[in-house]
Formats: sequence, structure tokens, C-alpha cells
Amino acid sequence: MKQYLGMLRLPNLLIVVLTQYLIRFCVIRPLLKSQGVELQLGELNFLLLVLATVLIAVAGYFINDFFDIEIDKINKPGKNIVNTKIKAAFLKNLYFIINIIAIVIGFYLGYLLGTFQLGFIFLLTAIMLWFYSAKYKRQFFMGNFAVAILSALVIFLPWLFEFISLRSNPDEFINAYRVLHKINIFIWSYALFAFLTSIIREILKDMEDLKGDKEFGCRTIPVVIGVFKTKFVVAFFILISIATLAYGQFFMFSENFHMLFWYFMIAVQPLFIYLFIKTIKAKTSEDFNFLSNTSKIIMLAGILSMQLLLVN
Repeated sequence: MKQYLGMLRLPNLLIVVLTQYLIRFCVIRPLLKSQGVELQLGELNFLLLVLATVLIAVAGYFINDFFDIEIDKINKPGKNIVNTKIKAAFLKNLYFIINIIAIVIGFYLGYLLGTFQLGFIFLLTAIMLWFYSAKYKRQFFMGNFAVAILSALVIFLPWLFEFISLRSNPDEFINAYRVLHKINIFIWSYALFAFLTSIIREILKDMEDLKGDKEFGCRTIPVVIGVFKTKFVVAFFILISIATLAYGQFFMFSENFHMLFWYFMIAVQPLFIYLFIKTIKAKTSEDFNFLSNTSKIIMLAGILSMQLLLVN
């Protein structure tokens, strides 16, 4: 049972659900309510949006395991149960079924909101995850970039669907106009945070999986330029993250989001500094696994900061 649940990556799915609900109730709703505007996207429809996002992610994990059967025998022996406890053909069929359900939900929500094209977001995301697993993750930086984009998309979706709903109600849209810019700033900021931390984590995972990737001809960053140089690539992205976050903190302080400012100063920036130091010192696959998990903790810490917007 533990191995079957492992295929779902439940912690990652819970982070997706938590992220989208925090965006809705800690960022979007309070700022809209400051102008006397209620959320326009109904709770059931928002639940369907979250469900579609989670299903796309689950399908992505399944197809990734499908394509990584041989590589995982080296990188993660015993963890990938495809062709041992679950047939590859069954998993592939399950992948298509789950994606179809998610895409149908996406087009249904688009239809309800009068923008049918919204469904293509889920279709294109499913296609991107297929190509990521089949091709991009084995190419130089392409896989890292693709996952980072999709991580940022998780942040954008709640606001995109709420914005479309809001736009369909002209009176409420006019009332909310004053805070739209501020909502956009927070959404873009958290999306950038997710993008950068995802790139860091994905490169660290590539260093952890170097042995198997190298044997199967993958062209990941560590395979192409070596672990030593890749550590400095990761360090560069960590420094970019620290600098970007510092700039964001300046905005927080100037806009009187003091609790948020101090949270990032005390809880997140030190973690980035710790990650930077440990990355430079890391040598073994176990070290990079630990750093990969540390970067996930940083991402979670950043996401949880949204709650502090309620106390400002």
C-alpha cells in the first residue's frame, strides 16, 4: 500500500491543494473584500478547478513512472513498482483516463465562465507533462524549466478563473478595480517564488539521479557540465531567489505588510542561506536528496506565508 501511495506523491498533491486554497482565501478574497466585493467563482466550481489541477498532476506522476522504469532501477531501486506490482499498460491507460477527466472538467468550467478556451490550459499542461517525461527531462535544462513553469501555473490558476468570473460581472469588476493591481503583484510574486524554488529543486534532483541519468544517455545539467559546476548553477539560482525575495520584502514593508516582511526575514531567508552553504559542501547522492527536500520545505514555508495577509 505504501508503494502504491508513493506513486501518487501525496505530499506534493497536498501542497498543490493547500496552495490554491491559500491563494483563494488569503490573497484574493481579503483584497476583494476590502472593496466590498465577494468571490465570484462558486465554491463547487473552485473545488472542480482544484480537482482538475490535482488530476493533471497525478497523471503526470504516472506517466513519469512509466517512462522511468529502467532509470529508476538505478536511481531509486525498488521504489518504482511499474511492471513489478502494476502493469505498465494499465498505468498508461489510467494516465489517459485521468487526463481526460481533468480536461473535461477544464472545458466545463470554461463553458460556465463563457470562456471555453480555458479548457486548453489543462490539455496543454497534460501534453507538456507527457513530453517532459518522454523527452524534456532528459535534455539540458528543458525539464527543469518545464516543471518550474507548471509550478508557477498552480499559483496563477485560482486568480485566472476568479478574474474571468469577476469580469463577467461589470459592477463588481469596477468596484474591485482598485485592488486588481495589488492582487496581481502578490500572484506574480508567489508564482516567481514557486518558479525559482522549483528550478533549484529540480536541478538538485538531477544531481541526486546522476548515475542512472548518465547511464541512459540523459543530457541533464549535471551530466553535461559535471556536479562541481552544477552546484554553482544551483548556488546562482539561490542567490537570485534571495535577492528577489529581498526586493519583495522591501515592497511588503513599504505597503505595511510588516508581519509578512518579518516572516520571510526570520523563516525563509535563513533557509535559503542554509541551502546555499550546504549545496556548496554537498558531495553524495544522499546530500542532494536532503537538499532537494530542504528546497521543498522552503517552498512550503513561502506558501504558508499567505496566511499572514489576513492579519495585515
